[in-house]
Amino acid sequence: MGDAALGPRDNRPVRGEHGSCPMITRMRQAALRTLLVVSERPHPWAFLRDRLDPDLVTVAWARPSDAGAARAPWTLAGTGAAAAGLEALRGRLICWRWVGPAPADLPARPHPHRDWQEVAAATERALDVRLAGLRLAPGGGLVLRDGSYLSRAAGLEALLAAHPDGLEVGRPTARARLAARRAADLLLRHRLPLRVTWDGTRLALAEIGAAAETAGARSA
Repeated sequence: MGDAALGPRDNRPVRGEHGSCPMITRMRQAALRTLLVVSERPHPWAFLRDRLDPDLVTVAWARPSDAGAARAPWTLAGTGAAAAGLEALRGRLICWRWVGPAPADLPARPHPHRDWQEVAAATERALDVRLAGLRLAPGGGLVLRDGSYLSRAAGLEALLAAHPDGLEVGRPTARARLAARRAADLLLRHRLPLRVTWDGTRLALAEIGAAAETAGARSA
């Protein structure tokens, strides 16, 4: 992976890189919403950490063999040919992004990217999505159309940020179906004019009319 794909080189030391926990290095603590960088070297993490708003997303780093030990991130951005460590994330509502050729055995088909600058731009767009008055809150959770705050909605956060393309989840699993049902129930509980749609491998949010709100929100 060439440094040209990362922008200016960051020569600051990576905190925790040689710490006592070799599995996952959490680089920032400002936000609970996490973008997990999966790469052999920390350079992509340094680039994204400096590019993205730390109030909206924490950028963490893991080597491919260790990434499956992480809590499910909001977005996973990887590079390289190794994917075996990511199997534990199958069925999670995660936006998958990959720089360069993606391994064939990833749990879900990722968005392809030419370089990390493209990943950063796509992530910034995702953080800024507005749909039916719904938006991502600083740190974590969602701000509803009436200005109230909704916590503990990780699946719905991921679906909102993935609009309009939706999230690839690979083959249907019990975990994915449960996550979709929880997101749909939140939409119904808060009377949001949105529903969860599923075409077999991809979950997405779609706007609905007021008359179809109750039926549509349970479609997952």
